[in-house]
Amino acid sequence: MSENKKTWQKQEKAVRATQLAFDLSSEVQKFIKKNAIDEELTPSDMIRRILGLEIKSKKTRQRLSFNLSDDEIALLAQRFGISDGDKRMVKQKVADLLIQHVKGSK
Repeated sequence: MSENKKTWQKQEKAVRATQLAFDLSSEVQKFIKKNAIDEELTPSDMIRRILGLEIKSKKTRQRLSFNLSDDEIALLAQRFGISDGDKRMVKQKVADLLIQHVKGSK
């Protein structure tokens, strides 16, 4: 069987999967999300573990992400004393600031 056909069959199977969404209390959601982070799993995989289902994905490196407008990038660049065109440096400075925030909180 060709590699493309195998890939297509996997994608077709994934499309047929049923996604379930739950309206749970924030306490329950926080507990599951915190446990997932501690276990280096996604919240979805944590739920699968709780249910005793197979976890197919590998452990994940958790990432933090958020959106910035161009104006916010320019504001942060000014705050850090760098060019607003250097988005990579803005990102690095934000990461440094977040790391210092965590170290200061311990």
